[in-house]
Amino acid sequence: MRPLHICLVATLVLAACSGGGSSGAAGGGGSEAALGGPIEGLPASALAAFERGRALMSHRFTPSEGLGPFYNATSCAACHEVPTTGGSAPLYRNFFFAAQGFPPFQGPVATAPAIPSIVLPNFQCPPFNLPRPTIPPNSVLFPVVTPQRNAPPMFGIGLFEFVNDDTITGNADPDDANGDGISGRFNRTPTFDIGRFGYKCQANNIEAFIRGAAQNQMGMTTDPVAGNAAIVSLSTRFLPQVGGGQLSPTTDNDGIPDPEISINDFADIIAFCRFLKPPERLPDTPESIAGEALFSSIGCTACHLPELSSSIGPLAAHTDLLIHDLGPALADGVSQGLPQPSVLSGTTENEFRTQPLWGLRHHAPFLHDGRADTIEQAILAHAGEADAARLAYEALTQVEKDNIIAFLEIL
Repeated sequence: MRPLHICLVATLVLAACSGGGSSGAAGGGGSEAALGGPIEGLPASALAAFERGRALMSHRFTPSEGLGPFYNATSCAACHEVPTTGGSAPLYRNFFFAAQGFPPFQGPVATAPAIPSIVLPNFQCPPFNLPRPTIPPNSVLFPVVTPQRNAPPMFGIGLFEFVNDDTITGNADPDDANGDGISGRFNRTPTFDIGRFGYKCQANNIEAFIRGAAQNQMGMTTDPVAGNAAIVSLSTRFLPQVGGGQLSPTTDNDGIPDPEISINDFADIIAFCRFLKPPERLPDTPESIAGEALFSSIGCTACHLPELSSSIGPLAAHTDLLIHDLGPALADGVSQGLPQPSVLSGTTENEFRTQPLWGLRHHAPFLHDGRADTIEQAILAHAGEADAARLAYEALTQVEKDNIIAFLEIL
């Protein structure tokens, strides 16, 4: 068995994020050709694991390897392929969540194993004799919600494991104490670990996040690789963090021995996801410089922070890794995680993580369900805590709006 070197390189990758654009933060200027590659400065063992993981991302699993019994795709890259391996997906790759009950007391629908549940798989493996999952109708007592999701881009997200809990929680304002209309709060896993990953910050680390995707999207089962050792920031000044929750294998009944992806292979997939380089910012133009100043002045940077500090240097991700209420039109009705207590809300069905903006130019369609074809449509869909910023954008001249788009298109 290969050593689990991927858990030990945090102190070795300081050089990975030392370059940058005008801010000097990770994810700054460079060549488009670098997209999809590893961060710089990795030790040889981690780089080798990254390259093996990249190959496994494109591997097409078969029923004899454990694919299914139901599946939406035969490889990880099938949903993370635009513009290259590790990216996002076109709208046709959208999938469904399903939850039954009232937030926060929601459970899986009867035909699916968990939340998030993928209840409309595209294919079934032979012998085609299992009842296909269906979405049950609403009942008087237990409503069913089935929001869609668009596959999120993965470039650079593994670096969020190097962001300390205190950095995330320090930006939270759950009760809007400063009265600016923005009440971002952190989300937690059932074991009280601070979330970083997923559209609602419902997962703490890369391993936990992609183990669920492997089973839900492909029916591929896994055993824990690092288990609780994968949990990020085991100390926090807010809440105790407890063990458990990452030690259980995933299983299915397709007749193939579990785990269907070996620990060694899954460790390599984790290495690819953890060390995938952020998209590089393009050179500034006069329009983008003006647009960046406007982006800040109308209030967008209250949530889309230009930088997050981390143990490997500043990350120019344009997110705060908090969840925010974006209004009823975007709300999906599914509450995930255990959010920071707030007098304003107790559940997360209206809230979403501030989406990282690095690489935005590569990832149409936009928003959690891909409903926005253009960047401007995505801006105009913001409401709730983003009302003031959206209204300020709408009040700009067309030239000023174009400058903001020019700025976002170099990220």
